[in-house]
Amino acid sequence: MRARVWLYACWALVMAVLLVAVAPAPAIALTTVPGDQANRAYTHESVRSMTWNLCGEAGGSLPSSGGFCPFRNDPEAKAAGVAEVVRARGLNTVMLQEVCSGPFLEGLNSGTRAPSQLDQIAAALGPEWSFEWTEVWRPANAAFPDGSSYCRGGLTGTLGVAIGVKGDINWTKAKVMPVPIDTLQNRTKVLCVEASGWENHICTAHVANFDEDARRGRMTQAEANSLFAAQIETVRSTVAEFPSVVLGGDFNTQVRDKLQPLYSALAECDQQSYGPADASNEPTHFTPAVDSADAQGAITDPSYYPSKIDYLFSTAGFTGCDSWTQKADQADYTPAAQPSCNTVADPVVCTPTGISDHTPLYGHTRGGPELSWSLDGSASGGSGGHQGTLSGGASWTSDHGGAIALDGSTGTVESSGPVLDTSRSFTVSAWAKVAPDAPTSVVLSQDGSKISGVMLWYNQGDSTWRFALPKTDSTGWSVDQAVSQSPAKTGVWTRLTGVYDAVSGAVVLYVDGVEAGRATHSTPWQATGPFVVGRDLVNGSENAFWKGAIQQVETYDYPMTASAVASHARVLTPPTGTTTQPASTSPGCHQAGGYSTVSGLKPQLTARVTHPDPSREVWAEFSIWDNTDPSRPQPIHMGGPGSASAKVKGGGSVSVSVPELVDGHSYGWYVRAADGSTTSPTTAVCHFRATVG
Repeated sequence: MRARVWLYACWALVMAVLLVAVAPAPAIALTTVPGDQANRAYTHESVRSMTWNLCGEAGGSLPSSGGFCPFRNDPEAKAAGVAEVVRARGLNTVMLQEVCSGPFLEGLNSGTRAPSQLDQIAAALGPEWSFEWTEVWRPANAAFPDGSSYCRGGLTGTLGVAIGVKGDINWTKAKVMPVPIDTLQNRTKVLCVEASGWENHICTAHVANFDEDARRGRMTQAEANSLFAAQIETVRSTVAEFPSVVLGGDFNTQVRDKLQPLYSALAECDQQSYGPADASNEPTHFTPAVDSADAQGAITDPSYYPSKIDYLFSTAGFTGCDSWTQKADQADYTPAAQPSCNTVADPVVCTPTGISDHTPLYGHTRGGPELSWSLDGSASGGSGGHQGTLSGGASWTSDHGGAIALDGSTGTVESSGPVLDTSRSFTVSAWAKVAPDAPTSVVLSQDGSKISGVMLWYNQGDSTWRFALPKTDSTGWSVDQAVSQSPAKTGVWTRLTGVYDAVSGAVVLYVDGVEAGRATHSTPWQATGPFVVGRDLVNGSENAFWKGAIQQVETYDYPMTASAVASHARVLTPPTGTTTQPASTSPGCHQAGGYSTVSGLKPQLTARVTHPDPSREVWAEFSIWDNTDPSRPQPIHMGGPGSASAKVKGGGSVSVSVPELVDGHSYGWYVRAADGSTTSPTTAVCHFRATVG
């Protein structure tokens, strides 16, 4: 199992003192490894994340006892619940609060020494996942004057927050929250991780709310508000270190104004709807009506009080978000429904309907294409893993850097199933060259049962480009279509982009990055057939086969803005996939010096460059310098001898060889893309240490 956790050498380390501004707090020995904080050197993919407070250790044993935690002593049930949501929603990141993690603690944990909740979650998700966690301290008491963090009630491990990613975590950072030791609240940390090859860093937090301390007269409400604000500032300043970040957690407040520093810097996922039937600002926490308890302590009111206290933020924005409210426990615990539930705690006789009093809140960030078919000899690519199959009169051509030539009668490229959810927002894009003698011809579509759910095509009758969504999946022709105001140019390669915003209903067509026409679509529906390049479906029959050539077909599961479309069509972006070879440790780009070691004094610097026009040549320009002795001449300086890589058409992996370096010295380098007329911004600075071998 590749799930990685911070293990304790001994319990004494847990009780070590960590000095913070407000009070000392116990801590494990945490080694923070420098990471690539800018992280621009990696491919930008969507982070499909979930935050969920599992109430894995807290709360009373009976529903009326406040903070009741369903399945508190059943780690298998909690692991199965997390795995179910991850698989059902196709997630690659989980952020967990109130979860028991790590090894059995002698003299503190009790029970059967079963694996911790986090270990069982890791086992349920499989070896592709890796995890990091850090502990949370309960309030101080006579037995533990500095607070305690071991899991109680027969559970294994330490109470904490955790992050899991479908990939390899190669960097971590944990920062203690400013919570005084003498309050009624747990003291937690902000935990952040970096995953190999990911542009986004992932952070989670569990924020303490001091309103109960104020109600009990332990502090004023102003003091409680100030302590809450100090925690939010700690979270803000921590995530501000990363240009690309996803942040999730239990923030313990319904008052949005208290989170304003985060809203000012980041997009919150459930602040908006993502389609006509999509609700926003859904509850994430359900509290039973404990105030209805009778003299025997039994709850008499089966209703729950919903609240939104869990949040998911990102720098990139989101393509969708949902609180899966059905996954929170909302069982009827009244005596009429469960007679013994409010009086018998051991053995457990209550039957919950969920594994936590919180819901899983999940969202997908805006990222790279779901489908990306270069069609230069390949019909595969994109985060969705969609493969295309050529059929009929389809053949490869070297035109415009490589494309698919379609004969106008039978040639297509089809996926095995749907790629787009046509009832939600999306963007489609392609390079197309229509033959001068072509009839009406379709660039791309996705089949419904009677008609395609989306179509992008050349209309021969008036020589226009068109982008449309039919009003219903039925026979006939009733579509909402954006029509280009200028005539299409036959025999000329053209960049076409179609954007559908399901919230506003806007249907927008762009030609060569410029808006060409728009319409409104108010009756969204989901086409569930294959995604097709080279035809559409009308009246249940294949129709309007493309005559000409097509390349670089892409789909995105969000609506691009006008500026994003223009940039996508015309602007060079920084290279990706920067590596130093041969690397004996931690290959890739790392922003802090000394993170990786290169075996050899004449390494190769490598990056992947891409041009928005597949027919254009593009290359990389590198720069490298000596960090150990900055007075030494630069081995390569940007634009100077040896800086430029070989040229590639459209894009590809390129490299340069570095002149002999000094054994034991650390070096920094970066790279930009160039095409002879313009250059991209540079990547993040990468660092390595050179050794003889």
